Amino acid sequence: MQTQDSIDINRRFFEAIDFLVQQGRLQGRKTFATIYDLNWGNFYRLRKEPQREFQLWYLARLVSDFDINATWLLTGAGSMLGSTSQNQ
Repeated sequence: MQTQDSIDINRRFFEAIDFLVQQGRLQGRKTFATIYDLNWGNFYRLRKEPQREFQLWYLARLVSDFDINATWLLTGAGSMLGSTSQNQ
């Protein structure tokens, strides 16, 4: 069973995915799964059941490939976007 902190991280992860879709940086939610060769069914289930554990490297991809702020992703503090995006 996940802790509440883990569930909150999962929710922020999918909040960031939705934001990237809205901004046109991802075509859709399934695009993230396709890019990183993830099983779509498992990925979809992670969203619907945030208490499920998921691979931490998913978070790393948001940070390194999409400039999502790691502090926000892990703690909810600060802005969703990393410093590179904020300076553009």
